[in-house]
Parts: sequence; structure tokens; C-alpha cells
Amino acid sequence: MEAIFHALNFDITTFVFQVINLLVVMGLLYFILFKPLGKVLAEREAKIEGNLKDAETAKVKAESMLKEYQQQLQNARQEAQAILERANKMGEETRNEIVTKAQNEANRILEQARGEIEGEKSKALAAIRSEAANIALLAATKVLERSLTPEVQERLAREAVSEVERLQ
Repeated sequence: MEAIFHALNFDITTFVFQVINLLVVMGLLYFILFKPLGKVLAEREAKIEGNLKDAETAKVKAESMLKEYQQQLQNARQEAQAILERANKMGEETRNEIVTKAQNEANRILEQARGEIEGEKSKALAAIRSEAANIALLAATKVLERSLTPEVQERLAREAVSEVERLQ
């Protein structure tokens, strides 16, 4: 075996120094590079996990706020619908009130017009009666101007009475 080692130019002291050198380099790399790198990776992992937890918390909060806003929107819609219904009801009541007032006013005006018509009718009838009396008086005057026989006087009186009755 020594021949093989010699053929390969293998020196055990160099080998031991190389192994020690390798272990020293590995130890230095571990303390200088791997340990800080592991620490940085652990911190980064913790930070990512914290960010994920924060994101999950924010998501839950956002969903809660969304539900709350949707509920508020639904409440606002219901309130708007209730306001519209109240406005429609008030409009309908106002319209009915206006129509009723207009009908009452029209009835009052109609009754007033009927009263005025009755008054004018009474005045016209009084004027007609007065005119009939004047006609009767005129007829009586004409009768008196001429000498009338009792038959003619009776006929004229009947005519005057019938004329007055016709005018009423």
C-alpha cells in the first residue's frame, strides 16, 4: 500500500495539514458565512411569517369591514325605500286633500250660483208679476175708458187672470 501512496505522491503529513486546513476553512466559513446567513434567513422567515399573519389579519379585518359596509348600504337602501314610500303616501294624501278641497269649493260655488239663479229667478218673476199687474191696470183703464157691458168686463177679467197665471 505504501507503493500506491508513493505512486500517487501521497504524503500523510500534507494530507493531515490539508485536512486540518479544510476543517479550519469550514469552521471559518461556518462562523463567518453560514451562521450569519442562517440568522438572516431565520429573521427573514420570521419576518415573512409575521407579514403573512398581518396579511391574514388585514384580510379578516377587510372582510369584516366589507360586510359592515354592505350592511350599511343595505340599511341605506331600505331607509331610502322607506323615505320614498312615505313621500308617495304623503303625495297621495296631499293629492286627495286637494281634490277634496276642490270638490268642496266647486260644490260651494255651484250652490252659490244656484242661489244667485234662484234670486234672479225670483226677481224676474216679481218683475213679470209687476208687468202683469201693469197690463191688468192698463186693461182696466182701457175698459173704463169705454163703456163695457158686464159680459165684456167678465171676459176681460178672466183674460187678465189667465195672463197673470200664465206668467207665474
